[in-house]
Amino acid sequence: MAEPGHLTLTVVTPERSVVERVACDSVSLPGELGELGILPGHTPLVALLGVGRVTWTDGGKKTAVAVRGGFVEVAGDAVRVLADLAAEKDGIDATAAREAQSEGEVRRLGVVGQEELDAVNADVAFAEAKIAVVQGG
Repeated sequence: MAEPGHLTLTVVTPERSVVERVACDSVSLPGELGELGILPGHTPLVALLGVGRVTWTDGGKKTAVAVRGGFVEVAGDAVRVLADLAAEKDGIDATAAREAQSEGEVRRLGVVGQEELDAVNADVAFAEAKIAVVQGG
C-alpha cells in the first residue's frame, strides 16, 4: 500500500519482477497513443503500453526503466506495468543498444510493408529507450 499522497509502482515482465517501488511521487510512461503522466489520485485506467521509458520520481530523484509493449493499469494509487520486455540500467549493455539502434535504422531502408516497418521502428525505439536509461534519463 502506498503512503498517503504517493503511488506504488510495479513493473513486471513474463519472466521477472523488474521494480517494486513504494512512495513514488509521480510516474510517466509510454502509452500506445502517447505519453501518460500519473499522479496520486489518478482516474482508474487500463491502457496499452508503447515503447519507451517508465520514469518515476521519489523525493525529487528520477529513475527509469526501458519498456516495450504490454499493458498498464492504474487503480487507486497503484500503477502496475505488465511489459513484454523491460530493462533497467544495471542490465543494459550500452554498446549493444547503440548497435541495435544503428542496425535498426539501416534495416528501415529496406522495409517493404507497414507491419515490418512498425516492428523495425519498435526495435529502434526500444534501443533508444535503453540508451536514455543508461544516460540517466
